[in-house]
Amino acid sequence: MNKYLLGIILSSVVLCWCQKNAIVPIDVHTITDLATLQQVITQVSTEMNKWTLDIIKAEDLVNQLQQKYVDLTANAQPAIETQFADIQKIFDQQAVKSYTLPLWAKRLGMIEPQWMNIDKTISQQNYITSGGYESVILVYTGAYQEALQQAKLIAEKAHLHVDKAFQKAQSIAKIGDIQYISWLDVGNITQGIVYVNHDLTDTNVDYVLSVSVDQNWMLTLEATNYMQTFPIK
Repeated sequence: MNKYLLGIILSSVVLCWCQKNAIVPIDVHTITDLATLQQVITQVSTEMNKWTLDIIKAEDLVNQLQQKYVDLTANAQPAIETQFADIQKIFDQQAVKSYTLPLWAKRLGMIEPQWMNIDKTISQQNYITSGGYESVILVYTGAYQEALQQAKLIAEKAHLHVDKAFQKAQSIAKIGDIQYISWLDVGNITQGIVYVNHDLTDTNVDYVLSVSVDQNWMLTLEATNYMQTFPIK
């Protein structure tokens, strides 16, 4: 009798434990936002680490979750960017210039320097070039070494490289007495740095990005969007 009761108790304990630790069914089709998607991804990862999720089912789930991520971001991105564009229109109507990088430039990795001051008298915010392309020039002032450090950080973030033409001219300026190379005043480039995402020979680029520091200790961010043409006013 005691053994019988002990069996019943143990069975009940196991049943309760199983119910408490039962895997919550995952239906990817019910996910409608990124926060829920991340929770589900965490759940799948946890169950895989505990070996409580069949590897074949896990592979299928992960494929579904990745597709859901693509769908959610594809649907959300245009709506979010439309809202930002509407806000920018309000700024434009009020003649407010925020002097910040546009969303497309931030998406490409461009960031603004820290601990430096924006020079609004030189900077040009979201203007349309003669070719009808959106461009921005932001100029910052500060200490020279700080400007160099910030330029390097921005270049690394946006995957920019040192401009080859500038690097060559600067090398010549440091070792020789040549003052001019073609149109370039070599005497003014013994200091500073220029980072770009393209070379002079590149003729098919969607975006032109650069960050530079000159001999006057100014850090300049430049970004031009060739993906979309705007009407020239």
